Amino acid sequence: MRKLFFFFACSVLAVALFCSCGGNGGKQKSSVRRTAGSAPYELLLVTDKDWLKGMYGSLLTDVVMQDIPGLPQSEPNFRLTSINPADFNNTFKVFANILVVDISSKYKNAGVKIMRNVHVNPQLIITMYAPNNETFVNLLSEQGNNVVNMFVNEELGRERDYLRSAYSGKVLTKVKQMFGCQIYAPKDLNDLKTGLNFLWATSEGRLNNLNMCFYSYPYTSDSTFTLNYFVEKRDSFMMVNLQGEHAQQYMSLDRRSLTSRYISVDGHFVQEVRGLWQMENDMMGGPFVSYSQVDTINNRVIVAEGFVYLPNKKKRELIRMLEASLQTLKLPASR
Repeated sequence: MRKLFFFFACSVLAVALFCSCGGNGGKQKSSVRRTAGSAPYELLLVTDKDWLKGMYGSLLTDVVMQDIPGLPQSEPNFRLTSINPADFNNTFKVFANILVVDISSKYKNAGVKIMRNVHVNPQLIITMYAPNNETFVNLLSEQGNNVVNMFVNEELGRERDYLRSAYSGKVLTKVKQMFGCQIYAPKDLNDLKTGLNFLWATSEGRLNNLNMCFYSYPYTSDSTFTLNYFVEKRDSFMMVNLQGEHAQQYMSLDRRSLTSRYISVDGHFVQEVRGLWQMENDMMGGPFVSYSQVDTINNRVIVAEGFVYLPNKKKRELIRMLEASLQTLKLPASR
């Protein structure tokens, strides 16, 4: 895994450099009087609204309102509310996510400033500033996606905090028993099915059909963390353990929808795969997100996956909840 870990280490360094850009590392001192009052994945954009309607504002909106990858329908990362700076009063200061765009000749250079918990708690305020439109476009090109990812990761962190106080005790106990791991799954996942090195937890029968699967297999080489190897292993587990009403019906992946990347979770190397699942010879399907990592104590790969079945409804909050849950997974070496 040496090459993969080298790539992973470089990615972590890049994130660290961005977080120090133009700010104080997020260690903003403030007097916080109340908790945040906005909904999850709601973003307040503070900038000149006339500017926002123009070409440069459209470029910003295109970046901020990117769709979440791997969903069956178009769903942006955030619900966006925009106001003029003069209207930024106490009503709007309760937002948990605030993006300020300030283009003014008072600045010599373009940059990004990061502050936390200034008016309420929790709260993330990111200011993108530039002396003119041209330098702002360069800043947006270089740092726009990082800014979006910071807001997304902040929301995932808040979701993780919530899950640690409201989780499925059944899943926690069973995952520890079968895999020696710890995870905080959504509290509605209380129906369990087990197989050989396999666990399925579901909220089937409830309004929102949430699911999580856990399985393990021996770690052999770096090829474990290629997309093709992941698909083959996953399909082999699902074909046996997640079948439909008939033998010809089993869960598989839509390969055209898949994206794979390497990320850091609590300092550990993780392969993230997301996209769409489908039930062969049936009409069922939906989005999934999967985390694979090495259990070095037992020389095996642990895979944790969340997937949703909720036809004709929005799935952003649900898939993000499952993603946050995956990030609470603790392997035997880190518990």
